[in-house]
Amino acid sequence: MIEESSYMKSKIYDLMNLMINDESGLFEVGNLDGYIDKLIEKACIITIMAQEALHGFLAYYANDYENKVGFISMLIIDPSTKRMGYGRRLVEFALKDLTMKGFKKCRTEVNADNTKAVNICKRLGFTYMGKNDIYMVFEKQL
Repeated sequence: MIEESSYMKSKIYDLMNLMINDESGLFEVGNLDGYIDKLIEKACIITIMAQEALHGFLAYYANDYENKVGFISMLIIDPSTKRMGYGRRLVEFALKDLTMKGFKKCRTEVNADNTKAVNICKRLGFTYMGKNDIYMVFEKQL
C-alpha cells in the first residue's frame, strides 16, 4: 500500500505541478507536497490512467456525515486529453458515490477567473451559492 501511495503521489504531483506552473494563475497551492499528502490521506481519489500516464484525477471528501455534505476539492485533467469528457465523468462518478453513501449535497469552490470550471459546474447542475475571498461556491443537491 505504501508503494502504491508513493507511486500515485508522484503521478498526482507531476500533473498538479504542470497545471500550477502553466502561468495561467488558475491553480495555486502553497505547499504542494503537503496538499497531496492530505488528499491521499483523507480524500477519495478517482483517477483516469492509460499506459502508466495519469490523464486526470478528482479528489473529494465524503466525511461530513453529520450534515451529509460532500466536497469536491480538486479536479485536474491533463491538457493533452482535454475535451474528452474525463472531467465530467469523474465528477459524475463522485456524485454517484456520494449519493450511494447517503450524502444529500455536494459543494465545491472554484477560482472566479477559471471560467472553464465555472461552466462545468453549471453544466453539471451545480448552483452558485456565493463567493468567499477568492472562490465562487457551488452546490448540488444529490
